[in-house]
Amino acid sequence: MAALQHFNPGTVVEWKLDRSPDIPENIFRYMFWAFKPTIIDFVHCRLVISIDGTHVYGKYDIKMLIIVAIDANGSIFPLAFSICANESQETWTWFLNHLKDHVVRQRSATMYVDKEYSVASYVNTYSGYFQPVGF
Repeated sequence: MAALQHFNPGTVVEWKLDRSPDIPENIFRYMFWAFKPTIIDFVHCRLVISIDGTHVYGKYDIKMLIIVAIDANGSIFPLAFSICANESQETWTWFLNHLKDHVVRQRSATMYVDKEYSVASYVNTYSGYFQPVGF
C-alpha cells in the first residue's frame, strides 16, 4: 500500500489494526483505500452509489467490499475498496464512514443495495447520511 500511495499521490489508505497483549505484532482487521483521481472526479458522478461485498479466494479467507458510482458517461466508476476478514455491521460502518469522510464528504448520496440480505441488513441500520435503497 505504501507503493500504491507513492505512485498515486493523494491516494487515501486507512488501516484498522488491533493489539493483543500476548502477541507482539499488530493484528490486521480492515483496510480502506480510494484513489485520488476517484476522490476528485466523484463530483461529476450521479449521486447514487452501489455497494457490495465478495469473497476473495486464495491463501486467506477474506472479503473485499466495493463501492461504485455511475459517471457522466453512464459507466461504472469505482469509488473505494476495503479488505476485511468478514462482513459485519462493524466492518460496513467503518467502510462507509471512511467513504463519507474521504470521498463523498459534504454531498448527500443515495445508496443502492442488492438483494443479498446480509449487505442490506448492515446498510439499512447504518447511521450515516446515505439514504439506503434495496431492490
